Amino acid sequence: MIDQTMPPPTLSGPSVSRWWGCFPELRRDTLGFLLRCHIYGDVVKLPMGLVVGLFLRQRDAALYVLHHPADVKHVLVTNQENYRKAPVPPVESRIFGQGVLHTEGETHHCQRRLLLPFFHGNHVTAYADLITGKAHDLVAQWQDGKTVDIGQEMTHLTLSVIWRLLFGQDVRSENDTIREAISSGQSLIKLQYDSVLASVTPLWIPIPRHRRFTRGFRVIEERMFRFIRERRMASEQHDDVLSLLLSATDTEGRPLSDEEIRDELMTFLLAGHDTTANALTWTWFLLSQFRSIRERLTSELNEVLGTRLPTASDVPRLQYMKMIWDESLRLYPPAWTLHTRLAHAQDRLPSGAVLPPGAWVFISPWSLHRNARWFPDPNRFDPERFSEVTNRIRPPFSYIPFGAGGRRCLGESFAELEGLLILATIASKVRLRLVDGQTIHPEPVMTLRPDVPVQMTVQRVKITEPHPIVA
Repeated sequence: MIDQTMPPPTLSGPSVSRWWGCFPELRRDTLGFLLRCHIYGDVVKLPMGLVVGLFLRQRDAALYVLHHPADVKHVLVTNQENYRKAPVPPVESRIFGQGVLHTEGETHHCQRRLLLPFFHGNHVTAYADLITGKAHDLVAQWQDGKTVDIGQEMTHLTLSVIWRLLFGQDVRSENDTIREAISSGQSLIKLQYDSVLASVTPLWIPIPRHRRFTRGFRVIEERMFRFIRERRMASEQHDDVLSLLLSATDTEGRPLSDEEIRDELMTFLLAGHDTTANALTWTWFLLSQFRSIRERLTSELNEVLGTRLPTASDVPRLQYMKMIWDESLRLYPPAWTLHTRLAHAQDRLPSGAVLPPGAWVFISPWSLHRNARWFPDPNRFDPERFSEVTNRIRPPFSYIPFGAGGRRCLGESFAELEGLLILATIASKVRLRLVDGQTIHPEPVMTLRPDVPVQMTVQRVKITEPHPIVA
């Protein structure tokens, strides 16, 4: 029940189209529009328009954008049972199926309990040598003065790591096919979120974007099903996610079907490398523009590592590098928006706003992280925001690059360790300088990626052993 003793605040928002609601603005400038909504208060009501309302069978359908951390906590944690995931576009459903990313209720809880141990604790640290070895091999191929597409390089690197984690073998000729399929899938998902017409156009209609998507994902699926069949017939044991899924059972004690295993593998393949690759790309982009921050990082790496490769036990000592990583995720969170939630029943938020049944609740880490109330001068790159002192005083749930609550990113620990180990390995060997004349903006598709290739020049750095401490 809602406490009626205090009237709810009046919800406001920008002027929108009567017929198409907020979608023309969202499509034209998604990220800028979300930031401009800050001036309208803690909860911004964005009517979805008569056309979308008719399609959804909700006459007054509206998005409610949350800007206050207390409200975010309420929806994602305190009263999360009142909020379910909103329907997703057909192409997103086609990609992820009934994997852990899209399920609800007891099925979702069981999937998390099954998979969580593999992405935490010893399973995570056991892959440290794999991560640093592949990062070292990559940087060894870069000649001094060479220009590289750093986004493409990071994608190849993180894909090779997650492929080994999932299947216990190296990715080979599939690398380019997977990357192109993911890119076409991301663009199609964004289009279907932005356009009612695109969201109701069946994938079997042979238009070019559908053909590109279907062709690429068919190759990935065929390879996955082949791995599953081969592994079912094999007698030797493997320590990878595929073996974990093959030995698992559902809520009724039955083995998982090939299709259920495929859904989980596809979820981790996409979520397990694209987000980390984008986070690393944005980190290199930021470091290239701030010499003093880059020099302080080099000093820390020299002091902690000297000439050797990093290990998992080094990560807690690389405190400034962790601050850089966190600040990069603040400015460019790969998961720039969380899945929209639908309110089951009327609910009063801590800010006082009352959400009606059927409200579409929108939470964006991009918007939260660039709110000047929680992060003064929010567009400035400043790793000191994540010092021990500032971490203690920042409002909880103002910084949520991995989400929160029961749907918090399952692979967070692995993604963070992977990102930090790659960052330490490469930054201790080379300096990456942004090629002059590039104009780079964030593009909000399935993840937040640069809108153009990020070209960077490789410069070898001198590595010095730390001076011995004289007693």
